[in-house]
Amino acid sequence: MRPAYRLRHLAAVALALACAAAVLPGQDAVRRRTAVVGRIEPEAAPRIDGRMDDACWTDAPQIGELTMVEPWLGRAPSQRTVVKLLHDRTALYIGLWCFDPDAGRIRATQRARDARLDPDDRVEILLDPFENRRTAYFFQIGAGGSIGDILVSQNGQRFDKPWDAIWDGASTVTDEGWFAELVIPFRSIPRREGAASWGFNLIRHVRAANEELRWTNVSQSASAFRVSDFGTIEGFGAIDPGIGLELVPYVAGRAQRDRADGQRRFDDDVDAGGEINYRLTPSVTLSTTLFTDFAETEVDDRQINLNRFPLFFPEKRDFFLEGTSYFTFGANEAGNTRFLPFFSRRMGLDGGGAPVPLLGGVKLAGEAGPFEFGVLDVQTEASGALDEENLGVGRFRYAPNDRTLVGLIGTNGDPTSEGSNTVVGVDAFHRVPDLFGAFDFTVSVDAATSAGSLDADDGESYGAELRARGSEWQFELGVRSVAADFRPALGFVRRRDTRQSAFEAAWRPRVAEGGFVRRFVVDAEVERADALDGEEQDAAFGIEQLGFETHEGDQIGLFGERAFERVQSEFALFRDSTPVFAGDYWTSRHGVFVEASEGREVGGFASLSTGDFFDGTSDRIEANVDWRTSALLHLGVGYDTAAVDLGPGRSFTTHIGSCRVDFFLSPRLSVRNLVQYDNESEVLGWQSRLRWIYDPGRDFFAVLGTRWNRADDGSLIPGEQGLELKIVHAVRF
Repeated sequence: MRPAYRLRHLAAVALALACAAAVLPGQDAVRRRTAVVGRIEPEAAPRIDGRMDDACWTDAPQIGELTMVEPWLGRAPSQRTVVKLLHDRTALYIGLWCFDPDAGRIRATQRARDARLDPDDRVEILLDPFENRRTAYFFQIGAGGSIGDILVSQNGQRFDKPWDAIWDGASTVTDEGWFAELVIPFRSIPRREGAASWGFNLIRHVRAANEELRWTNVSQSASAFRVSDFGTIEGFGAIDPGIGLELVPYVAGRAQRDRADGQRRFDDDVDAGGEINYRLTPSVTLSTTLFTDFAETEVDDRQINLNRFPLFFPEKRDFFLEGTSYFTFGANEAGNTRFLPFFSRRMGLDGGGAPVPLLGGVKLAGEAGPFEFGVLDVQTEASGALDEENLGVGRFRYAPNDRTLVGLIGTNGDPTSEGSNTVVGVDAFHRVPDLFGAFDFTVSVDAATSAGSLDADDGESYGAELRARGSEWQFELGVRSVAADFRPALGFVRRRDTRQSAFEAAWRPRVAEGGFVRRFVVDAEVERADALDGEEQDAAFGIEQLGFETHEGDQIGLFGERAFERVQSEFALFRDSTPVFAGDYWTSRHGVFVEASEGREVGGFASLSTGDFFDGTSDRIEANVDWRTSALLHLGVGYDTAAVDLGPGRSFTTHIGSCRVDFFLSPRLSVRNLVQYDNESEVLGWQSRLRWIYDPGRDFFAVLGTRWNRADDGSLIPGEQGLELKIVHAVRF
């Protein structure tokens, strides 16, 4: 099938799907739970300290009781929860009374901003200020005082965890339980203009009992994030959103040297820049960034490649992570392979991963009725052999109802060459809730084509993925086809000239009450990859997990796989020292894993696998241990090793080690330390990262980094060293 024809064909399918969905009844026919938001004057607003002693809470309306979802659907909760909502002209206030007479079992170990709160007792709040039943803003607070937020889109299918709003919260623990107060300024979240009601849901997690309680959407087959099933909070009156202008300037200073090059003195530099955000409408924001700086970014986790396909390192820079969900595209994991026509990490980095300075950028993102859109344009500075480059992406989606999305994407620019590159794609998503009365069913399809000045730029890709989720059964079927000449210069594709398909089925039956085990797990998968001319490349079938999960959240399981792999041409592993010859390889591998619940003071994961590896064998151990000694101090160690033997003169052993020592002096002040070493690069690295949130939206960072290179005699030689200080200070009007 010709590329242009295939693209037109799938575009027609997407359009037909949208038209069909437009005439289907939406989720609004569902009877929704409702609650009332009380109104107060600004001078009566609560002090956000988690003590719940403000007079305004006394007569504030409650949202009503929660219902148990896990472990036993529909039961009354083991612990009582009271939730009250208030608002004035500037903000929404949420009060939480999480009663628990056994205060000693309350887990309150997390303090840091945006921490993973799975180890702790916590409450999650979901707001749909557009009331479009597809987009929501997630806020969470833990018993230890940690707060975090996520942008939820595509009716609960996409999550933008790095999204950060300016808001605040505090919690306390007493003999009666734990209690919290939150304040969410109306200037911090987009919304439907003049809305008197919002979509709403709330989830409480009781960590000791591994219990999940919900306000609405009480189902084990549907995620609590399914926005179309939210309830409604009513009673919003007039608010003051300001003029919608936000200035976020920064000042950064750094001192650096490279001891490996004999440099003794530090080179110092001072930069300044920032962002200007202007809310054109309550739901559309225009952002401009100048002299963008990433001094506070965390380092990548070390990886060693044990195959011939490229490794994936996730985006960690805040400017690009903000609003990520507006740019997601299609069935990006169909066929069990990662496919991203746009991957923001390509902006500001050269082909070798070295930083390229950004002069500035413009971003327009938001929603208008049934339309969602995101436009990003970035100008890079000339660096090394690369000239300055303009890079851009545009994304558009249309939602005829809360079940369906159809969209377009386009990218332009090549950050690694002087040539041109363009990608255009179409995609569609549709959800059928309660299929056959039990399954939450979704389908995603996409097609994309690339064109450019290089010979290998003109190709196409398409993908499709079906998912069905029930309370005990889950199914997933996906396929991804990528032409040999498909090259998204601003994207990421792991393999080309291939058609990959995968089918996975999982059964997680619950066990009758009273035992040690909560559920058994049987998870099986079949995969296949063929060249586009039909030649078989890979095939595998196996058990992903055969085991059980306890009521505490611990997991124990076995896994195994039988696989075929065809290597077309010789390649080398581990420092290019060990060749893998062209040929056909049948391999069998098996192993065991144990995962300790994060609800324990000491948690972690360990996996041991052994078996064939190309024309030899390998044994691999992966392990990490996390010790949350208290809310103040967290310790962690990780180790990954693989002993590979491919025959005489073709053996090696990989080692990746890491150690974390993190101090959380308060919910606003933390010091994180990460030490990593791998024996492929033979570099020992240490990053110490201090973050002080001296006011919501206003941060001070101090990042100390140093590297040691291992010499032939085994000694460590000092290499790059640097200290970076940065202040970010948001001002709103």
